Amino acid sequence: MTAVELLERYAVGERDFAGVDLNGVDLSGAVLREINLDRADLSGVNFTGADLSGGYGRDRHPAYTKIRYAILRNAIFRDANVSYVNFSRSDLSFADFSRAYGNGVCFEDACLFCALLNDAEIGISSFDGANVEETILQDAEWV
Repeated sequence: MTAVELLERYAVGERDFAGVDLNGVDLSGAVLREINLDRADLSGVNFTGADLSGGYGRDRHPAYTKIRYAILRNAIFRDANVSYVNFSRSDLSFADFSRAYGNGVCFEDACLFCALLNDAEIGISSFDGANVEETILQDAEWV
């Protein structure tokens, strides 16, 4: 699916994009609140500066995705492969990373206020300056 097609369908009220292939698409600056990206291929997608608040997706695969400076409040990354995702300077307040896994994840200067990382197995490349106030790390493993 192209960025134009997704944005046009979103603009007319569609929110369910489960299983779509967005590999390499540029959605920087897009406002996609409450979008369902369940099982979507988000490899290489550029979400820099996008608003994905309340976005949902189990088993999504955002590997190698740029999500810098993004708004991801209440976003759900449960069971997601977050390998090599750059979340730097993003607002991940109340985001759910339960059982998420992957290597090379960057949370530099990100806000993880009250985020859930229960049972996550994440190899972090940078956590410098991240706000982890009240973040729930029960059984999380940093590799």
